[in-house]
Amino acid sequence: MNITREEAKLCVNQGWAKLIDKIYDILPDETYVLQIKEKWGGLVFDVGSANEDIHDFISNVERESYTICEECGKPGELRGDLSWKLTLCDEHYNEIRLRNQTAR
Repeated sequence: MNITREEAKLCVNQGWAKLIDKIYDILPDETYVLQIKEKWGGLVFDVGSANEDIHDFISNVERESYTICEECGKPGELRGDLSWKLTLCDEHYNEIRLRNQTAR
């Protein structure tokens, strides 16, 4: 299965849409995108066979995801004290933390 750019953006929160675009912009047409997800607060972007330069580029973008709020795209950081790990800006971190406290 090859995941399109539009489908890929639905696999993660909107804040990482520019990261998705960054990867799709350099992918050769023959490269199959197999999976996109958030795991442990970071972007995971799996492709079929691709050259080392493509894999290195994807790895760099995945690392960059740990500095970008997955909700809004502003600068963020990995937050591990919620019920799961997320990369969030201060505003979204406080919003989710408050929502979790209210739900208890």
